[in-house]
Amino acid sequence: MKKILTIVIAMLAFAASAQKVEARFTESKFIKASGKTIEAEGNLKLFSADKMELRYTKPAGDYFIIDGKTMSTSVKGKKTVVDTEKNAAMRTHRNTLMNCVNGNWKQAASDNNAETSVAEKGANKVVTLSAKKSAPRGYSKIIITYRKSDNLPIELVFEEFNGIVTTYKISNIVKK
Repeated sequence: MKKILTIVIAMLAFAASAQKVEARFTESKFIKASGKTIEAEGNLKLFSADKMELRYTKPAGDYFIIDGKTMSTSVKGKKTVVDTEKNAAMRTHRNTLMNCVNGNWKQAASDNNAETSVAEKGANKVVTLSAKKSAPRGYSKIIITYRKSDNLPIELVFEEFNGIVTTYKISNIVKK
């Protein structure tokens, strides 16, 4: 759950050139082991290239915040703060999310040992990062749809090796 939350926040924190952005997001997480899908939604704010927050309205009160090297979450009232300098796994997730959100998908691919492909789809650019080999954890595939006009992500799909697929759709984007 923390890994997914971290990914969501970092990816949703999006913004190609450290633009200040506010938006709405929906999150849909399919859990292969149970066959269940969990839905969530909320508000996203990107303050800079290394600061963003996701505040959930469903479930109300949950949040995910990246502020420099610190990640803070609240899930069902349980609060956690992680120093990503001291936690390698969370540092990788933070960097992957922030790189994808900020349009630096080539670095995210390098950090995750992934091959890339890019396709034009109307007014959007679809970037796919595919893992070169299987691993016990991490992402088998990441698909990011950016608006070509400003390189902001409008959809992020994270497929994990364990079968969990999390999709974030971003709407009502306002640049500040």
